[in-house]
Amino acid sequence: MPRKKFSAPRPFPQLEAELAPNDLDLAIGLLYQWGISSSQTRRRRSGMQLSAELPKGFRFEAFRKAVLRWERARGGKKVFRKLRRRLIRDRSWVRKYQRALRPFVLLPASVPGGPWIVDPRGKVPRRRDPKTLYIEAGLAFGTGTHTTTRLAAEYLAEAMENSETGSVLDLGCGTGILAMVARKLGSKRVVAADNDPEALAVAKENFRRNGVRGIALHGGLEEVSGRFPLIVSNIGLNVLVELQSALVRKLAPGGRLILTGLLYKDRRALRRAYRGLKLLRSENRRGWSIFFLRKA
Repeated sequence: MPRKKFSAPRPFPQLEAELAPNDLDLAIGLLYQWGISSSQTRRRRSGMQLSAELPKGFRFEAFRKAVLRWERARGGKKVFRKLRRRLIRDRSWVRKYQRALRPFVLLPASVPGGPWIVDPRGKVPRRRDPKTLYIEAGLAFGTGTHTTTRLAAEYLAEAMENSETGSVLDLGCGTGILAMVARKLGSKRVVAADNDPEALAVAKENFRRNGVRGIALHGGLEEVSGRFPLIVSNIGLNVLVELQSALVRKLAPGGRLILTGLLYKDRRALRRAYRGLKLLRSENRRGWSIFFLRKA
């Protein structure tokens, strides 16, 4: 019997940097704006050691120059020290990271339909808790612990509680957490869209793992047909500004739009881009912002 051949794991690019503990939230926010939603930190004597697997096609030099410009605008104060890109062949730290994950509250009891739990360890018990989402996020898309994911989930649950919502669009779905929340809260039609094929594969597997059916997956907004009374998008300022016209066209008359993935400093730019919509509510939490808007 021939011996089965095993291929060695492919090396992957990783961003590494040192930073002060007080700058951790700020650093994670800057990474998030560039599409890096998950990172690992370790405490060192000199401060914090941060590492993050870089998504495919990540423009590291452009990111480094953007960071330098941003630091100069702050009077030269450094956030990332010893910033570098390194090729990693040993994935043992990934396994350690995944083993350290624990269930957490996505929607508190104070939110309609709460509390909801997310279990990111990838295992599903024989008896699934109907208010627990079992996911295996993968490093590229995080686990759902990010402040903006929780904000978006809370606003989504409240919007669905306060009015009958027949269809929901989750743009930039990532792991599919928000799409699953919309489906479980009773939306008859849920569409999840993301331009990253790997994100779609992760979302599809999470839907299967949770026994959630009836969510349509698409590779981009241009593939989605029809208009929606409720759209949620957690993808950051640059993409939200770029997609403003297309996103508003997808919103039904009187429809509501939940936008997040925004650092506090991005509030004015986002509001300018969507000034044609009525602001129903906005909130800031731990340096991040969310907007709840309505189309006239």
